[in-house]
Amino acid sequence: MAIISKRDKEFREEVLTTSKLIRLIIKVCFPLAIFQFITQLFNILDTLMASYIDATAVSTVAYMVQLQHIVSAIGGGLSVAGSIRIANFYGKGSYDDVKKEISSLFLLTAIISLFIILLIPFTPAILRLTGTPEGFTNSGSVYFMIVLVGIVINFFNSIYLAIEKSRGNTKVILKLNLIVMIVKLLLTAIFIYILKGGINYIALATLLSYLTLFFLGPIRLINGEDAFSFSLKAASLKWKAIGPMIKLSIPTMIEKMSFSFGKALVNNMSATYGETTVGAAGISNNMSGLLTGIQTGIQDGGTSLISQNNGAGLFKRVVKIFARLTTIEFIIGCIGNFLYLFLMWPISYIFASSKGGFNQEFQNLIILIFKYEILGCFLLSFCYASISLLLGLKQTKLVMIVNIFRVFVFRIPVIHYFTTYTNLNAEAVGYTMMISNSLTGIFAFLVAIYALIKVAKTKE
Repeated sequence: MAIISKRDKEFREEVLTTSKLIRLIIKVCFPLAIFQFITQLFNILDTLMASYIDATAVSTVAYMVQLQHIVSAIGGGLSVAGSIRIANFYGKGSYDDVKKEISSLFLLTAIISLFIILLIPFTPAILRLTGTPEGFTNSGSVYFMIVLVGIVINFFNSIYLAIEKSRGNTKVILKLNLIVMIVKLLLTAIFIYILKGGINYIALATLLSYLTLFFLGPIRLINGEDAFSFSLKAASLKWKAIGPMIKLSIPTMIEKMSFSFGKALVNNMSATYGETTVGAAGISNNMSGLLTGIQTGIQDGGTSLISQNNGAGLFKRVVKIFARLTTIEFIIGCIGNFLYLFLMWPISYIFASSKGGFNQEFQNLIILIFKYEILGCFLLSFCYASISLLLGLKQTKLVMIVNIFRVFVFRIPVIHYFTTYTNLNAEAVGYTMMISNSLTGIFAFLVAIYALIKVAKTKE
């Protein structure tokens, strides 16, 4: 029988018995919220360093990030599915199944990683195949090669973090990622400001930071006696072992790939207003990410809570958690939007300053897009609590539908309309983000209510 640590016994008992849901949400969700906020802050600093090179460099990085997310979606899908299933087994007290799930997940990830490595020599061809503008392909091919290596390392990191999240160990996630982000920030600063490197050095700093997390986290799970560890004996590639995991992960993979591909397509269409518009849109997205990052962290913690309690058969508590998550997310969204009214100008000023001097036109472009994008975050707040519920209930297909609608119904047709049938300039990108974010929030909430009603009927 797999061994379960004393810490996990105490946490599991609390999840199953406490009625103080607000305290529970704060304990589990807010370390992840802080982590996501700091992650976005570091992303902003990362983008700031790219903008120090020039506006073209930050545009190239902003474009490549979406392609990076397409490949990362494979590991992301597996980690989400694994986290849901592990948390579910954890809630039931099935610790042998926890160990089998973790071990099989790591083995499957290793095989997929090998396949990704084999694609690296074909990077320029892959970029052209995705319709990447030739200017971005020429300046970003080596950058993307380094990124692919980092993605492989981060597959294992994502699995490890998903395991810690599934057991509610969010403080460990916060501490480890703080170390990693500090390493990344320091290395990027040295490479850009001291060594005067280009965007390839940004990718190298990211890779080295991923390696830091790898040696602090995933490698420690090998051959452990704890239920939350990897054992080759417990691992299996038989369909009985990995089939449920793959079925659960495929909708998430498709959703994440589609979302990132859609954003890359939007970036491509945004480039009709000039390549620097892509950079300005990327900066706008990073700025709003300080707010949405906090909400995403609460979403991640909420997913684990809902999955654990659903696994334990506590459906009424699931409903209560969802209601409180929705309220918390909306309050945070309102506060964040209010603060941005005062922070918009100074933040954009920093991004418009590079080693070539201050670029007033670039700052105006950032503000033009951002002031509309952030307005959509009011209603988008409902999306995060809704995704927590859907993932916690294993409704990954519904999550896929929400995010496909977000990009391919609420975003791409809108920007296509603006670029084709109107005389709008770059503000069309801001309008598009505002419309898609608002409609996504409303749609996700309606889908979540539908899922609750559907599950409630099965409980009767």
